[in-house]
Amino acid sequence: MKYKYLSVICGLPLLLFLIFIACEAPNQPTYGPENPDPNPTGLSPATVDTITPTEGYLKDIITINGSGFNSEPDFNLVAFGTKTGIIKSATETQLQVQAPNISGETVNIKVAVKGSEFWSNEQAFTFKDAIESIDEEIAWPNGVDVDDEGNVYIGSAGDEIIYKITPDGEKSEFASVPVSGAIRFGPNKNLYVCEQGEGKIIRISPDGGTIEDVVEIDTPVYFDWDANGVMYICCNDAGFKSFDGSAITHIADIGGGAKSCRVFENNIYLTDIWDSQILKFTITDAGVDSEAEIVYEGDSPAGIEIDSEGKLYFTEAWETSLYTLSQDGEEDILYEGQLMTPMRYLTFYGKSMYIVYPGWGDVGQTIKAYIGVEQAPRYGRN
Repeated sequence: MKYKYLSVICGLPLLLFLIFIACEAPNQPTYGPENPDPNPTGLSPATVDTITPTEGYLKDIITINGSGFNSEPDFNLVAFGTKTGIIKSATETQLQVQAPNISGETVNIKVAVKGSEFWSNEQAFTFKDAIESIDEEIAWPNGVDVDDEGNVYIGSAGDEIIYKITPDGEKSEFASVPVSGAIRFGPNKNLYVCEQGEGKIIRISPDGGTIEDVVEIDTPVYFDWDANGVMYICCNDAGFKSFDGSAITHIADIGGGAKSCRVFENNIYLTDIWDSQILKFTITDAGVDSEAEIVYEGDSPAGIEIDSEGKLYFTEAWETSLYTLSQDGEEDILYEGQLMTPMRYLTFYGKSMYIVYPGWGDVGQTIKAYIGVEQAPRYGRN
């Protein structure tokens, strides 16, 4: 009998605690005609009738026709396999969706809508292989660019030749120069070339027949122009400099880490490989502000490019992915683990990125990866 009393006594605190919680619990709302549930359930699932097109690339706009969609874009979810698309517009019968970053894979698309506990039926969508090899035979490729007709130019430090590859894949010698660093088309459609070992940047006429010195400068490896025609130069051993056509100005010491630069509007973005940073310099009426802003810290950023919306695309020295950084600081990864390492030179043509693996004295590779957006303006190119 004493054990029964003991049990009752021990249970009293628990009972009092539960009564206390019940008294303190907030009032639960009662939903009805006068107070509708803001997150109702029980709706029928959406139905997908057609997808147009049924194959394409990342960032393509896909049209999904069907029924039961929500006219508020944020109240729909479109899955492409394990990834989701970005809904651009929505009606009850049609969704416009930007495809996610997938390459060379067939996935099932399905739609979920707010208020339904079930997915729609599925439709297949094929992502085309968005990575293409342009060349796998050039010795120690240094630099890549594309002319207005789609011809690809790749500099070979091993052969001391710049090769030209037509859209049909025909390769020829464009010019014989000791290229060592970036090559980029600039004013009057001349091809500008870093000759790091020679301590200068040269230019080659559009027909490849005339070669002229542009500027003598210590260890140039990369360059770009601003809207006023000023050239900005990354120097492997001498920091970051500018050249206005007559005088060289030292902007900042980088400690041997300045590998690539790119102008966007009134800013210059520069990769500092040894300090593992991307820096942003501001162009003012008085010149370039030497106090740079750190916009990214990671693992040895090397190559850099920019699209028309100001999004940065960059590589990290020992990674096999392409990274992005938007103007509001949002980061993303393209082609995760699908590319090469290291990737040193980047350039856009159309909506594709051309990327060089140098090979470091051996045969390297140049690839083309579909990005789906246009390049930012290149001020020196005309």
